[in-house]
Amino acid sequence: MSALKWLDNIRDYLKKRVKYTASDPGNFEVLWTFRATRLQLYSLCILFLLVFAVLTGLFVVKGPLAYYFSKNDVTIERTKLEEQNLRIKGLNAKLAAQEKYLVTLRRIMNGETIEDSSDIQVPEVAGSIDGIDTEPTGAEKEISEKVKDDLRTGKVQKKDRNIPFFSPPVVGVISQNFDATTHPGVDIVTNRDRTVLACLAGTVVYAGYTRKDGNVVIIDHANGYLSVYKHNRAVLKKAGDKIQMNDPVAIVGNTGENSSGPHLHFELWHEQIALDPEKYIEFKN
Repeated sequence: MSALKWLDNIRDYLKKRVKYTASDPGNFEVLWTFRATRLQLYSLCILFLLVFAVLTGLFVVKGPLAYYFSKNDVTIERTKLEEQNLRIKGLNAKLAAQEKYLVTLRRIMNGETIEDSSDIQVPEVAGSIDGIDTEPTGAEKEISEKVKDDLRTGKVQKKDRNIPFFSPPVVGVISQNFDATTHPGVDIVTNRDRTVLACLAGTVVYAGYTRKDGNVVIIDHANGYLSVYKHNRAVLKKAGDKIQMNDPVAIVGNTGENSSGPHLHFELWHEQIALDPEKYIEFKN
């Protein structure tokens, strides 16, 4: 049988009209009857199935069964929320460790005695705007060992050294001056998003975020000098980086609870003693 002949037979089969009758089996009385082609009957059945499928879907999604079918989705979302909570707790722990490290570092630079030597362990760096997250570097471990030696001797050996030349990290207007007791640095108001430059060559020993001081960079220079840069919008270096004078290290910002506007808080330390930066650096334009 050719294909055309086969298609003709199918068409004739579908177009043939058929009488459909329902009767009472007790007395054979005709209850209802109608005539239709097989094509019409099949089309009606398909339409009925489509309507049934749509109504069933709505019943499952919006009706009483929705709760049971959505259980898997709720479980997945709950798992995601639990994972996010664990990550948030981990980040909070890192921030707390960094905050504790900075507080301890300041106490050390002020000459205070630290009873628990574990407080001076360098924490994992995390939280900068660039997502820096690094293990303690060789430079960090070296500084940590140096601080431990100072604690064991109980004093800092003073040596006569020539004061180096410091380049201004930024230029602007001093909004708050140095006070050894309450404000061991200077606040320089300058243009928003100005690049913060290293005042002297050295090694970055800390680059991270703290709740009070925002994005912070600490640089260890030769001969016992440290410089500190706070409230930055972004940190451009990571702990362990070797830098030269005037290398970009951060961007001026307004991060941290102790900041009320865009500025750079700059500190200069020598052998654990805070220095007045204005005595060594000219910050004016």
